[in-house]
Amino acid sequence: MIRLGINIIHKIANTASKDDTFLMVRKRGKDIWTNLGGKPEDGETEEQTLLREIMEEVGCEAKIIKKLGDFEAPAAMDDAIVRLSTYQVELIGEIDMTHDPDEELEEYRYIGKNYEAEGIKLPVSIKNEIIPFCVKNGLLHW
Repeated sequence: MIRLGINIIHKIANTASKDDTFLMVRKRGKDIWTNLGGKPEDGETEEQTLLREIMEEVGCEAKIIKKLGDFEAPAAMDDAIVRLSTYQVELIGEIDMTHDPDEELEEYRYIGKNYEAEGIKLPVSIKNEIIPFCVKNGLLHW
């Protein structure tokens, strides 16, 4: 989709869940939580980007289960539209954020359906697009 005059940020993202919760991370100095992932490097496929980002950010490997789709919404931290190419993944191993070479992330948490009552803020793309999709398709039972 072409949008004149609007910056589109393409990121590859994941949904990792366990026990009906959803893995989220918070960048250092930010109050908005987001999912793991990032921008593709030259020549990378979406899948390669996702696996690299997960290893860099939380120090574990992942198994891609399937692509859930492409979701668009206003970016949380930029004046742009973010397009999240989103995959369901299963993390392999324990999360170890000391592997983050840029020390970009401050913490991670598996959130449940009461995340708002716990004061957790999510980007519009996750709150209004990805979570409802996961609920509708039985990936979360909220």
